[in-house]
Amino acid sequence: MRLKHWLSTVLGSSLLMVSGIAAQAQPPGMPVPMGGPPGDGMMMPVDAYGAAPAPSYGYGQPPGYQTWPEMSAFDHSYSQQRVDRNGTWTDDTNNAQRRYRFEADYITGRTRLSNAYIGNPNAMTYIQVLQEQLGTQTQQGGGNQQQSGQTFLTAFSQQTSANGTPVLGQPPHFELYGAVRLQDVHRKFNTDGTRATWGYDNPDDSGLRLGFLYNTDNNFRYSKRDLLPAGKGTEGALLNHLLQLPEDPADPNTVLPRDLSQLSQYVYPASVTRALENNLYNLNGLPLNDGTLTVLPDGTHFGGVTAPYDLDFRIDMQTQLYGGNADWVMTPVLNWKFLKVRPVAGLRYYNLNEKFGFYGRDSGLAYGPSQGAGGGGGGNNTIIPDQKVHSTPDGIDNNRDGIIDNAGVFEGSGQVQQGGGGGGGNNQNSGATFLQFHDQFRYPITSYLNNNAVSNLAGGMVGLNYDLGGESLLFTGSTQFGLLANYEQVKINGDNIAMHTRESNLLLPSATNATPNAFAGSLTQYRVSPMFQQSINFEAPLFRYVPVLKRVGLLEHAKFRAGYTFMFIGGVIDTANSIEWNGNPAAGLFPTIKERRNNYTSDFYNVGVSWEF
Repeated sequence: MRLKHWLSTVLGSSLLMVSGIAAQAQPPGMPVPMGGPPGDGMMMPVDAYGAAPAPSYGYGQPPGYQTWPEMSAFDHSYSQQRVDRNGTWTDDTNNAQRRYRFEADYITGRTRLSNAYIGNPNAMTYIQVLQEQLGTQTQQGGGNQQQSGQTFLTAFSQQTSANGTPVLGQPPHFELYGAVRLQDVHRKFNTDGTRATWGYDNPDDSGLRLGFLYNTDNNFRYSKRDLLPAGKGTEGALLNHLLQLPEDPADPNTVLPRDLSQLSQYVYPASVTRALENNLYNLNGLPLNDGTLTVLPDGTHFGGVTAPYDLDFRIDMQTQLYGGNADWVMTPVLNWKFLKVRPVAGLRYYNLNEKFGFYGRDSGLAYGPSQGAGGGGGGNNTIIPDQKVHSTPDGIDNNRDGIIDNAGVFEGSGQVQQGGGGGGGNNQNSGATFLQFHDQFRYPITSYLNNNAVSNLAGGMVGLNYDLGGESLLFTGSTQFGLLANYEQVKINGDNIAMHTRESNLLLPSATNATPNAFAGSLTQYRVSPMFQQSINFEAPLFRYVPVLKRVGLLEHAKFRAGYTFMFIGGVIDTANSIEWNGNPAAGLFPTIKERRNNYTSDFYNVGVSWEF
């Protein structure tokens, strides 16, 4: 309260004039016995007849009452005096007791993924690999193969107009074992968790907050097979059996490479080719440095390969964040009737566990359209081990054979395939040849890679807490900044990361080492990561208005709360991007850890209950 100078003079003079007048007051209470209880070792006085004297009554301290600090009528109070900037004295007194709080929330939201390119971005694409090999083969072979190869690759190399004319300068409309870019697939994924906070506020509005956060995710998975048209993959069990089928002495094509197309005549009449065409997919490729990747003088990269996967291609990612905080909330720097702003300082600890996983599976087969007699027999010499021919993945059965986007043949738009090459096929046999160049007991081959990072982050933070409103409706917010010491551990492991269509790139198993193509590595380091967190919540006693919930004793004094939080931690390991994609075990090239960083961000909504007692 600010006093005017003239009011101070008048008020002071009046108080001075009345200071000499005697004042009367009512006694402070009922008379109490003046005699206290006898102490240890003391005898109760008695009169001549042996009776204790009657107690005397008067005014004073009750028996057993001890003065401050043991006991005080003003317990839990505080008195604060301060001078404002203009010299005015203010006084603030509060007899309120300490108030305790507990909050429990369910949280759900999104966590950033990664913008990683899965594979070596400088390696040749699968189309470039085939163009290089088919070009060499065309010079040695006939014109039919050149025309077939050019027709097949053109549709995947560039867009075409309505009449089939290539549109120069346009990106490919369809991909043939294209690499995965996570920014094109999914930038964020859903996350769920819990959060709890316990603390108290002192009478001067300072206080303590102890919190716990557990934030995990619903595993993000990218699977190219999930994007295939309906009806694909209906004969997978048959395919797996065919790939492991031993050589048949009665089969004239027992000399490697074995032509699986011929098995229709001996084992599964008329169904083997359909199973292969319907169950070998144009999924994704994995670009790798196989030792041939070089940098030309002009900065252009040349070489490398892209390993195709025609059975399965998956990417899995998972993020787990848990930790706690201890914050000291200071007395308000702004304390209006409905607005309170308080500085806060405290400690933070978070454990951030991020996992990246790649899984691929390939048949090891090479396939393409036959150039000779029906049944595929005449085309065996025109297919190279790296070659996997597919129809453009437009989701249309262009040749109307009952299979959408066949493997082994190229379905020209609007064309009907009536047979294979020059030999009398039918509309169930599109003239595809499926060759097995490798040891069928090693294929299908499975490749995988896991890269996991654990970041232990601990440090201090400062910020502001602000409250707006009252008992019926309260809005609370918090803005916090901090620096966290980051102790990171990264571990990588995997197997069969190579151009697996070239068996010479893989090491052979032995009696002493059954997995010679497996690899593992680790990295440990320290750094500092900045942190920022913004949260907004509102609380209201809504449960008292809900017919059923208002009768629940636990919710009698509870408040409903809901809000939003954004969290940022800078410079943490990006597990999907921290991989050097090398792949040629026979040449001693394995994937390794290559440090690349990203910012961890998470924004989530929370709903829960709070109690104050």
